[in-house]
Amino acid sequence: MDLKEVTKSKINFVSEEIPDDKRIEDFKKWCNDFLKNKLINPEDNSLGLSFRIDDGFVITGNKLKESLSNDCFVNVLNYDVYNNSLFVEGILEPSLEAVMHYLIYNTRFEVNAIFCGKDNPIIKYAKELKLIETTEEIPPGTVELANEVLDVLKNNNFIVIKNYGFLSLGKTMKEAGELAIKIHKKASSLK
Repeated sequence: MDLKEVTKSKINFVSEEIPDDKRIEDFKKWCNDFLKNKLINPEDNSLGLSFRIDDGFVITGNKLKESLSNDCFVNVLNYDVYNNSLFVEGILEPSLEAVMHYLIYNTRFEVNAIFCGKDNPIIKYAKELKLIETTEEIPPGTVELANEVLDVLKNNNFIVIKNYGFLSLGKTMKEAGELAIKIHKKASSLK
């Protein structure tokens, strides 16, 4: 699946304001944990990690640096469904799946953190681990994929996106992060 062939949402930069939330340091810790466990690729951070804020959510940018700073993150303020347009603050484009994050936050009000990653063992052993998985392989970064995820997600806090990655949701960053790492370790033990 070639990410360059995907029609992405239009990104509207409202300002270059860098996210500044008291939880950013905790968020950086979780981003570093995902990098250390190879659950995200700093050069292709298409799935993204995010947490809810009062007026939207903070999400990782489309690329991450080894040394994380606040400018690696983007505030997503709104999404215009009719024009497939995101309204953001920051200097980077948000992760490719920012629309998916937006739709989940607007459907699952109890969720305050969405941590997504790519992990071959989780994808490979999804059935053995009895993980919920999307049924179709849909191009990433599309509204169609976001809707497929919503259809499958329901009240689950962890799902696998067929041949692409996983989503781990939680009321807190800790809850979402620990769930993803726990399942990653289980899947890795099946090798």
